[in-house]
Amino acid sequence: MNLQKIDTAKTGEYMKRIFSFRSYTNYFGQSFSEGDLYLSTEHTFILVKPDDRDFHRVYASSNDKGNLIALLKSMEGINVLNVPTKGDITTWEQIMSDAGYENIGIYERFYYPEFRTGGDLDDIIYAKLSDLEEIYNLYSEYEGFSPYTDHLPSRAELKQFIENDYVLINKQNDKISGAHLFSIKGKKCDLRLLFDMNNKGIKLILDMFEVLNSKGVSCAYGWVNIGNVKAKTIYQLMGAQIDILKDYTYIKK
Repeated sequence: MNLQKIDTAKTGEYMKRIFSFRSYTNYFGQSFSEGDLYLSTEHTFILVKPDDRDFHRVYASSNDKGNLIALLKSMEGINVLNVPTKGDITTWEQIMSDAGYENIGIYERFYYPEFRTGGDLDDIIYAKLSDLEEIYNLYSEYEGFSPYTDHLPSRAELKQFIENDYVLINKQNDKISGAHLFSIKGKKCDLRLLFDMNNKGIKLILDMFEVLNSKGVSCAYGWVNIGNVKAKTIYQLMGAQIDILKDYTYIKK
């Protein structure tokens, strides 16, 4: 079956189909955008989001396991599917295996229920649009990051983050040495990406705390690789807590 282009004028129609197929789903409110693709049958709807790093991120909703497996198996190219869950993953493991996907990462969700003081709003460096390519290249090439498991922002997303003052940076010798990307919606913050090459990652976290305090944000959520003990230790030292939600990443090439 060939992928079809999403018509954003039909978002309501797509949503109705998605929410009528809820037996097997990894769809949790993802938006429909120009350039997105989809597969649809009587029992399954699959939203396919192209990434500018030459792969597709896949969100499926189905009431027929066999039909879902057949569609996922039929998709060409590199396809990545995430399953966030607080419970048992056995059913999805079997679906993914039967469709030819393999697990390449497990992430835990962490959150800050409150924000420490210690930063300085006057000392914070906000990224500018002129920094976009440098930041994009740094996190795209950063050791330990994977575009498949870490949801690295596209150039378009990064541009939006910068325009909203959601990218804080460190500099050394006039070059960017670290960055913290996040977004704010109401009283909540989504921590998208943090990297540092000059042992100043804690400053970026404190800077982020100051920004969130100044905007009246009450909590912040992020994801960390279950095996990244160093990052988890730093986050927890800064007051983060780990909850029971995990995100499993599967890939088929």
